[in-house]
Amino acid sequence: MRDRFVPNAGLTRTHFDQRHRAARDAVLTSQRGRLIEAMVECVEAKGYHAITLTDIVARARVSRSTFYEHFTNKEQCFIEAVRTASDIMATRIVDELGQLPIDAGAHERIESIVVTFCETVASEPDFARLMLVEAFKVDQESVALRDLSVDRFADLYRAFYAEARVTDPSLPVIADELFALIPDAIGERTRRVIVADGAHRVPELAPLFVEFVNAVLGLPARTDA
Repeated sequence: MRDRFVPNAGLTRTHFDQRHRAARDAVLTSQRGRLIEAMVECVEAKGYHAITLTDIVARARVSRSTFYEHFTNKEQCFIEAVRTASDIMATRIVDELGQLPIDAGAHERIESIVVTFCETVASEPDFARLMLVEAFKVDQESVALRDLSVDRFADLYRAFYAEARVTDPSLPVIADELFALIPDAIGERTRRVIVADGAHRVPELAPLFVEFVNAVLGLPARTDA
C-alpha cells in the first residue's frame, strides 16, 4: 500500500522521490534528456526569452551540433521539455495508483491523484514551473501540451466517478464540463502558490484539493477518515 500522505513529512517525500528516481534518471541521462533538463534549468534561472542556445549546450555539456541532432531550434527543445514534464507527472500518477489495493474506491483513487500531483510538483519544482507557469509565456503548442496534461486529470476523475456511481446509483449525473473544471482550478491555485511561495509549499494544499474534488463531485465523506 502507498505511503499515507502527511503534510510537511520529509520522510514521506524522500520515499516518494526514491520510488520514482530510477524512471526519471532513465529519461534524463541521455544526451537528449540532458538537453531537456538544461532547458528547464535555464528557463528557471533566466526565463525563456533571455536564454540562448549557448546557455543550453553549456549547461548540458554537449556541442551545438549535438543539440541540432535532437532539436531544430530552442522552441522545439522547450516544447519537448513541457512534454517531458507532462509525461513525468502522468507516469508518477499511474505508478502511485498501481500501489493501491485492487478494490480501492473513488475516495482513495482521488486522494492518490491529488497527493501525487502535489508531491511531484514539490519534488520536480523546475519541471512543474515550466509546465504550469512558463508554458503560457512561449507559444500555443506548449500551452496545448499543458492543456493535454490537464485533460488527463479530468479523464481520471470522470472514470473514477463513473465507478462510484455504479456502487452508489444515488450519486447525481455530473455535466462533462465540470470534470474539466476540477484540474483547471487545482492547476491555477498551484500556479499561484508556485509563483508566490514556491513549489515546496504545494503539498500543504493536498488535503484542501482532495476536499474540493469530493465536494464538487458530491461524494459523501469517507467513513474511515
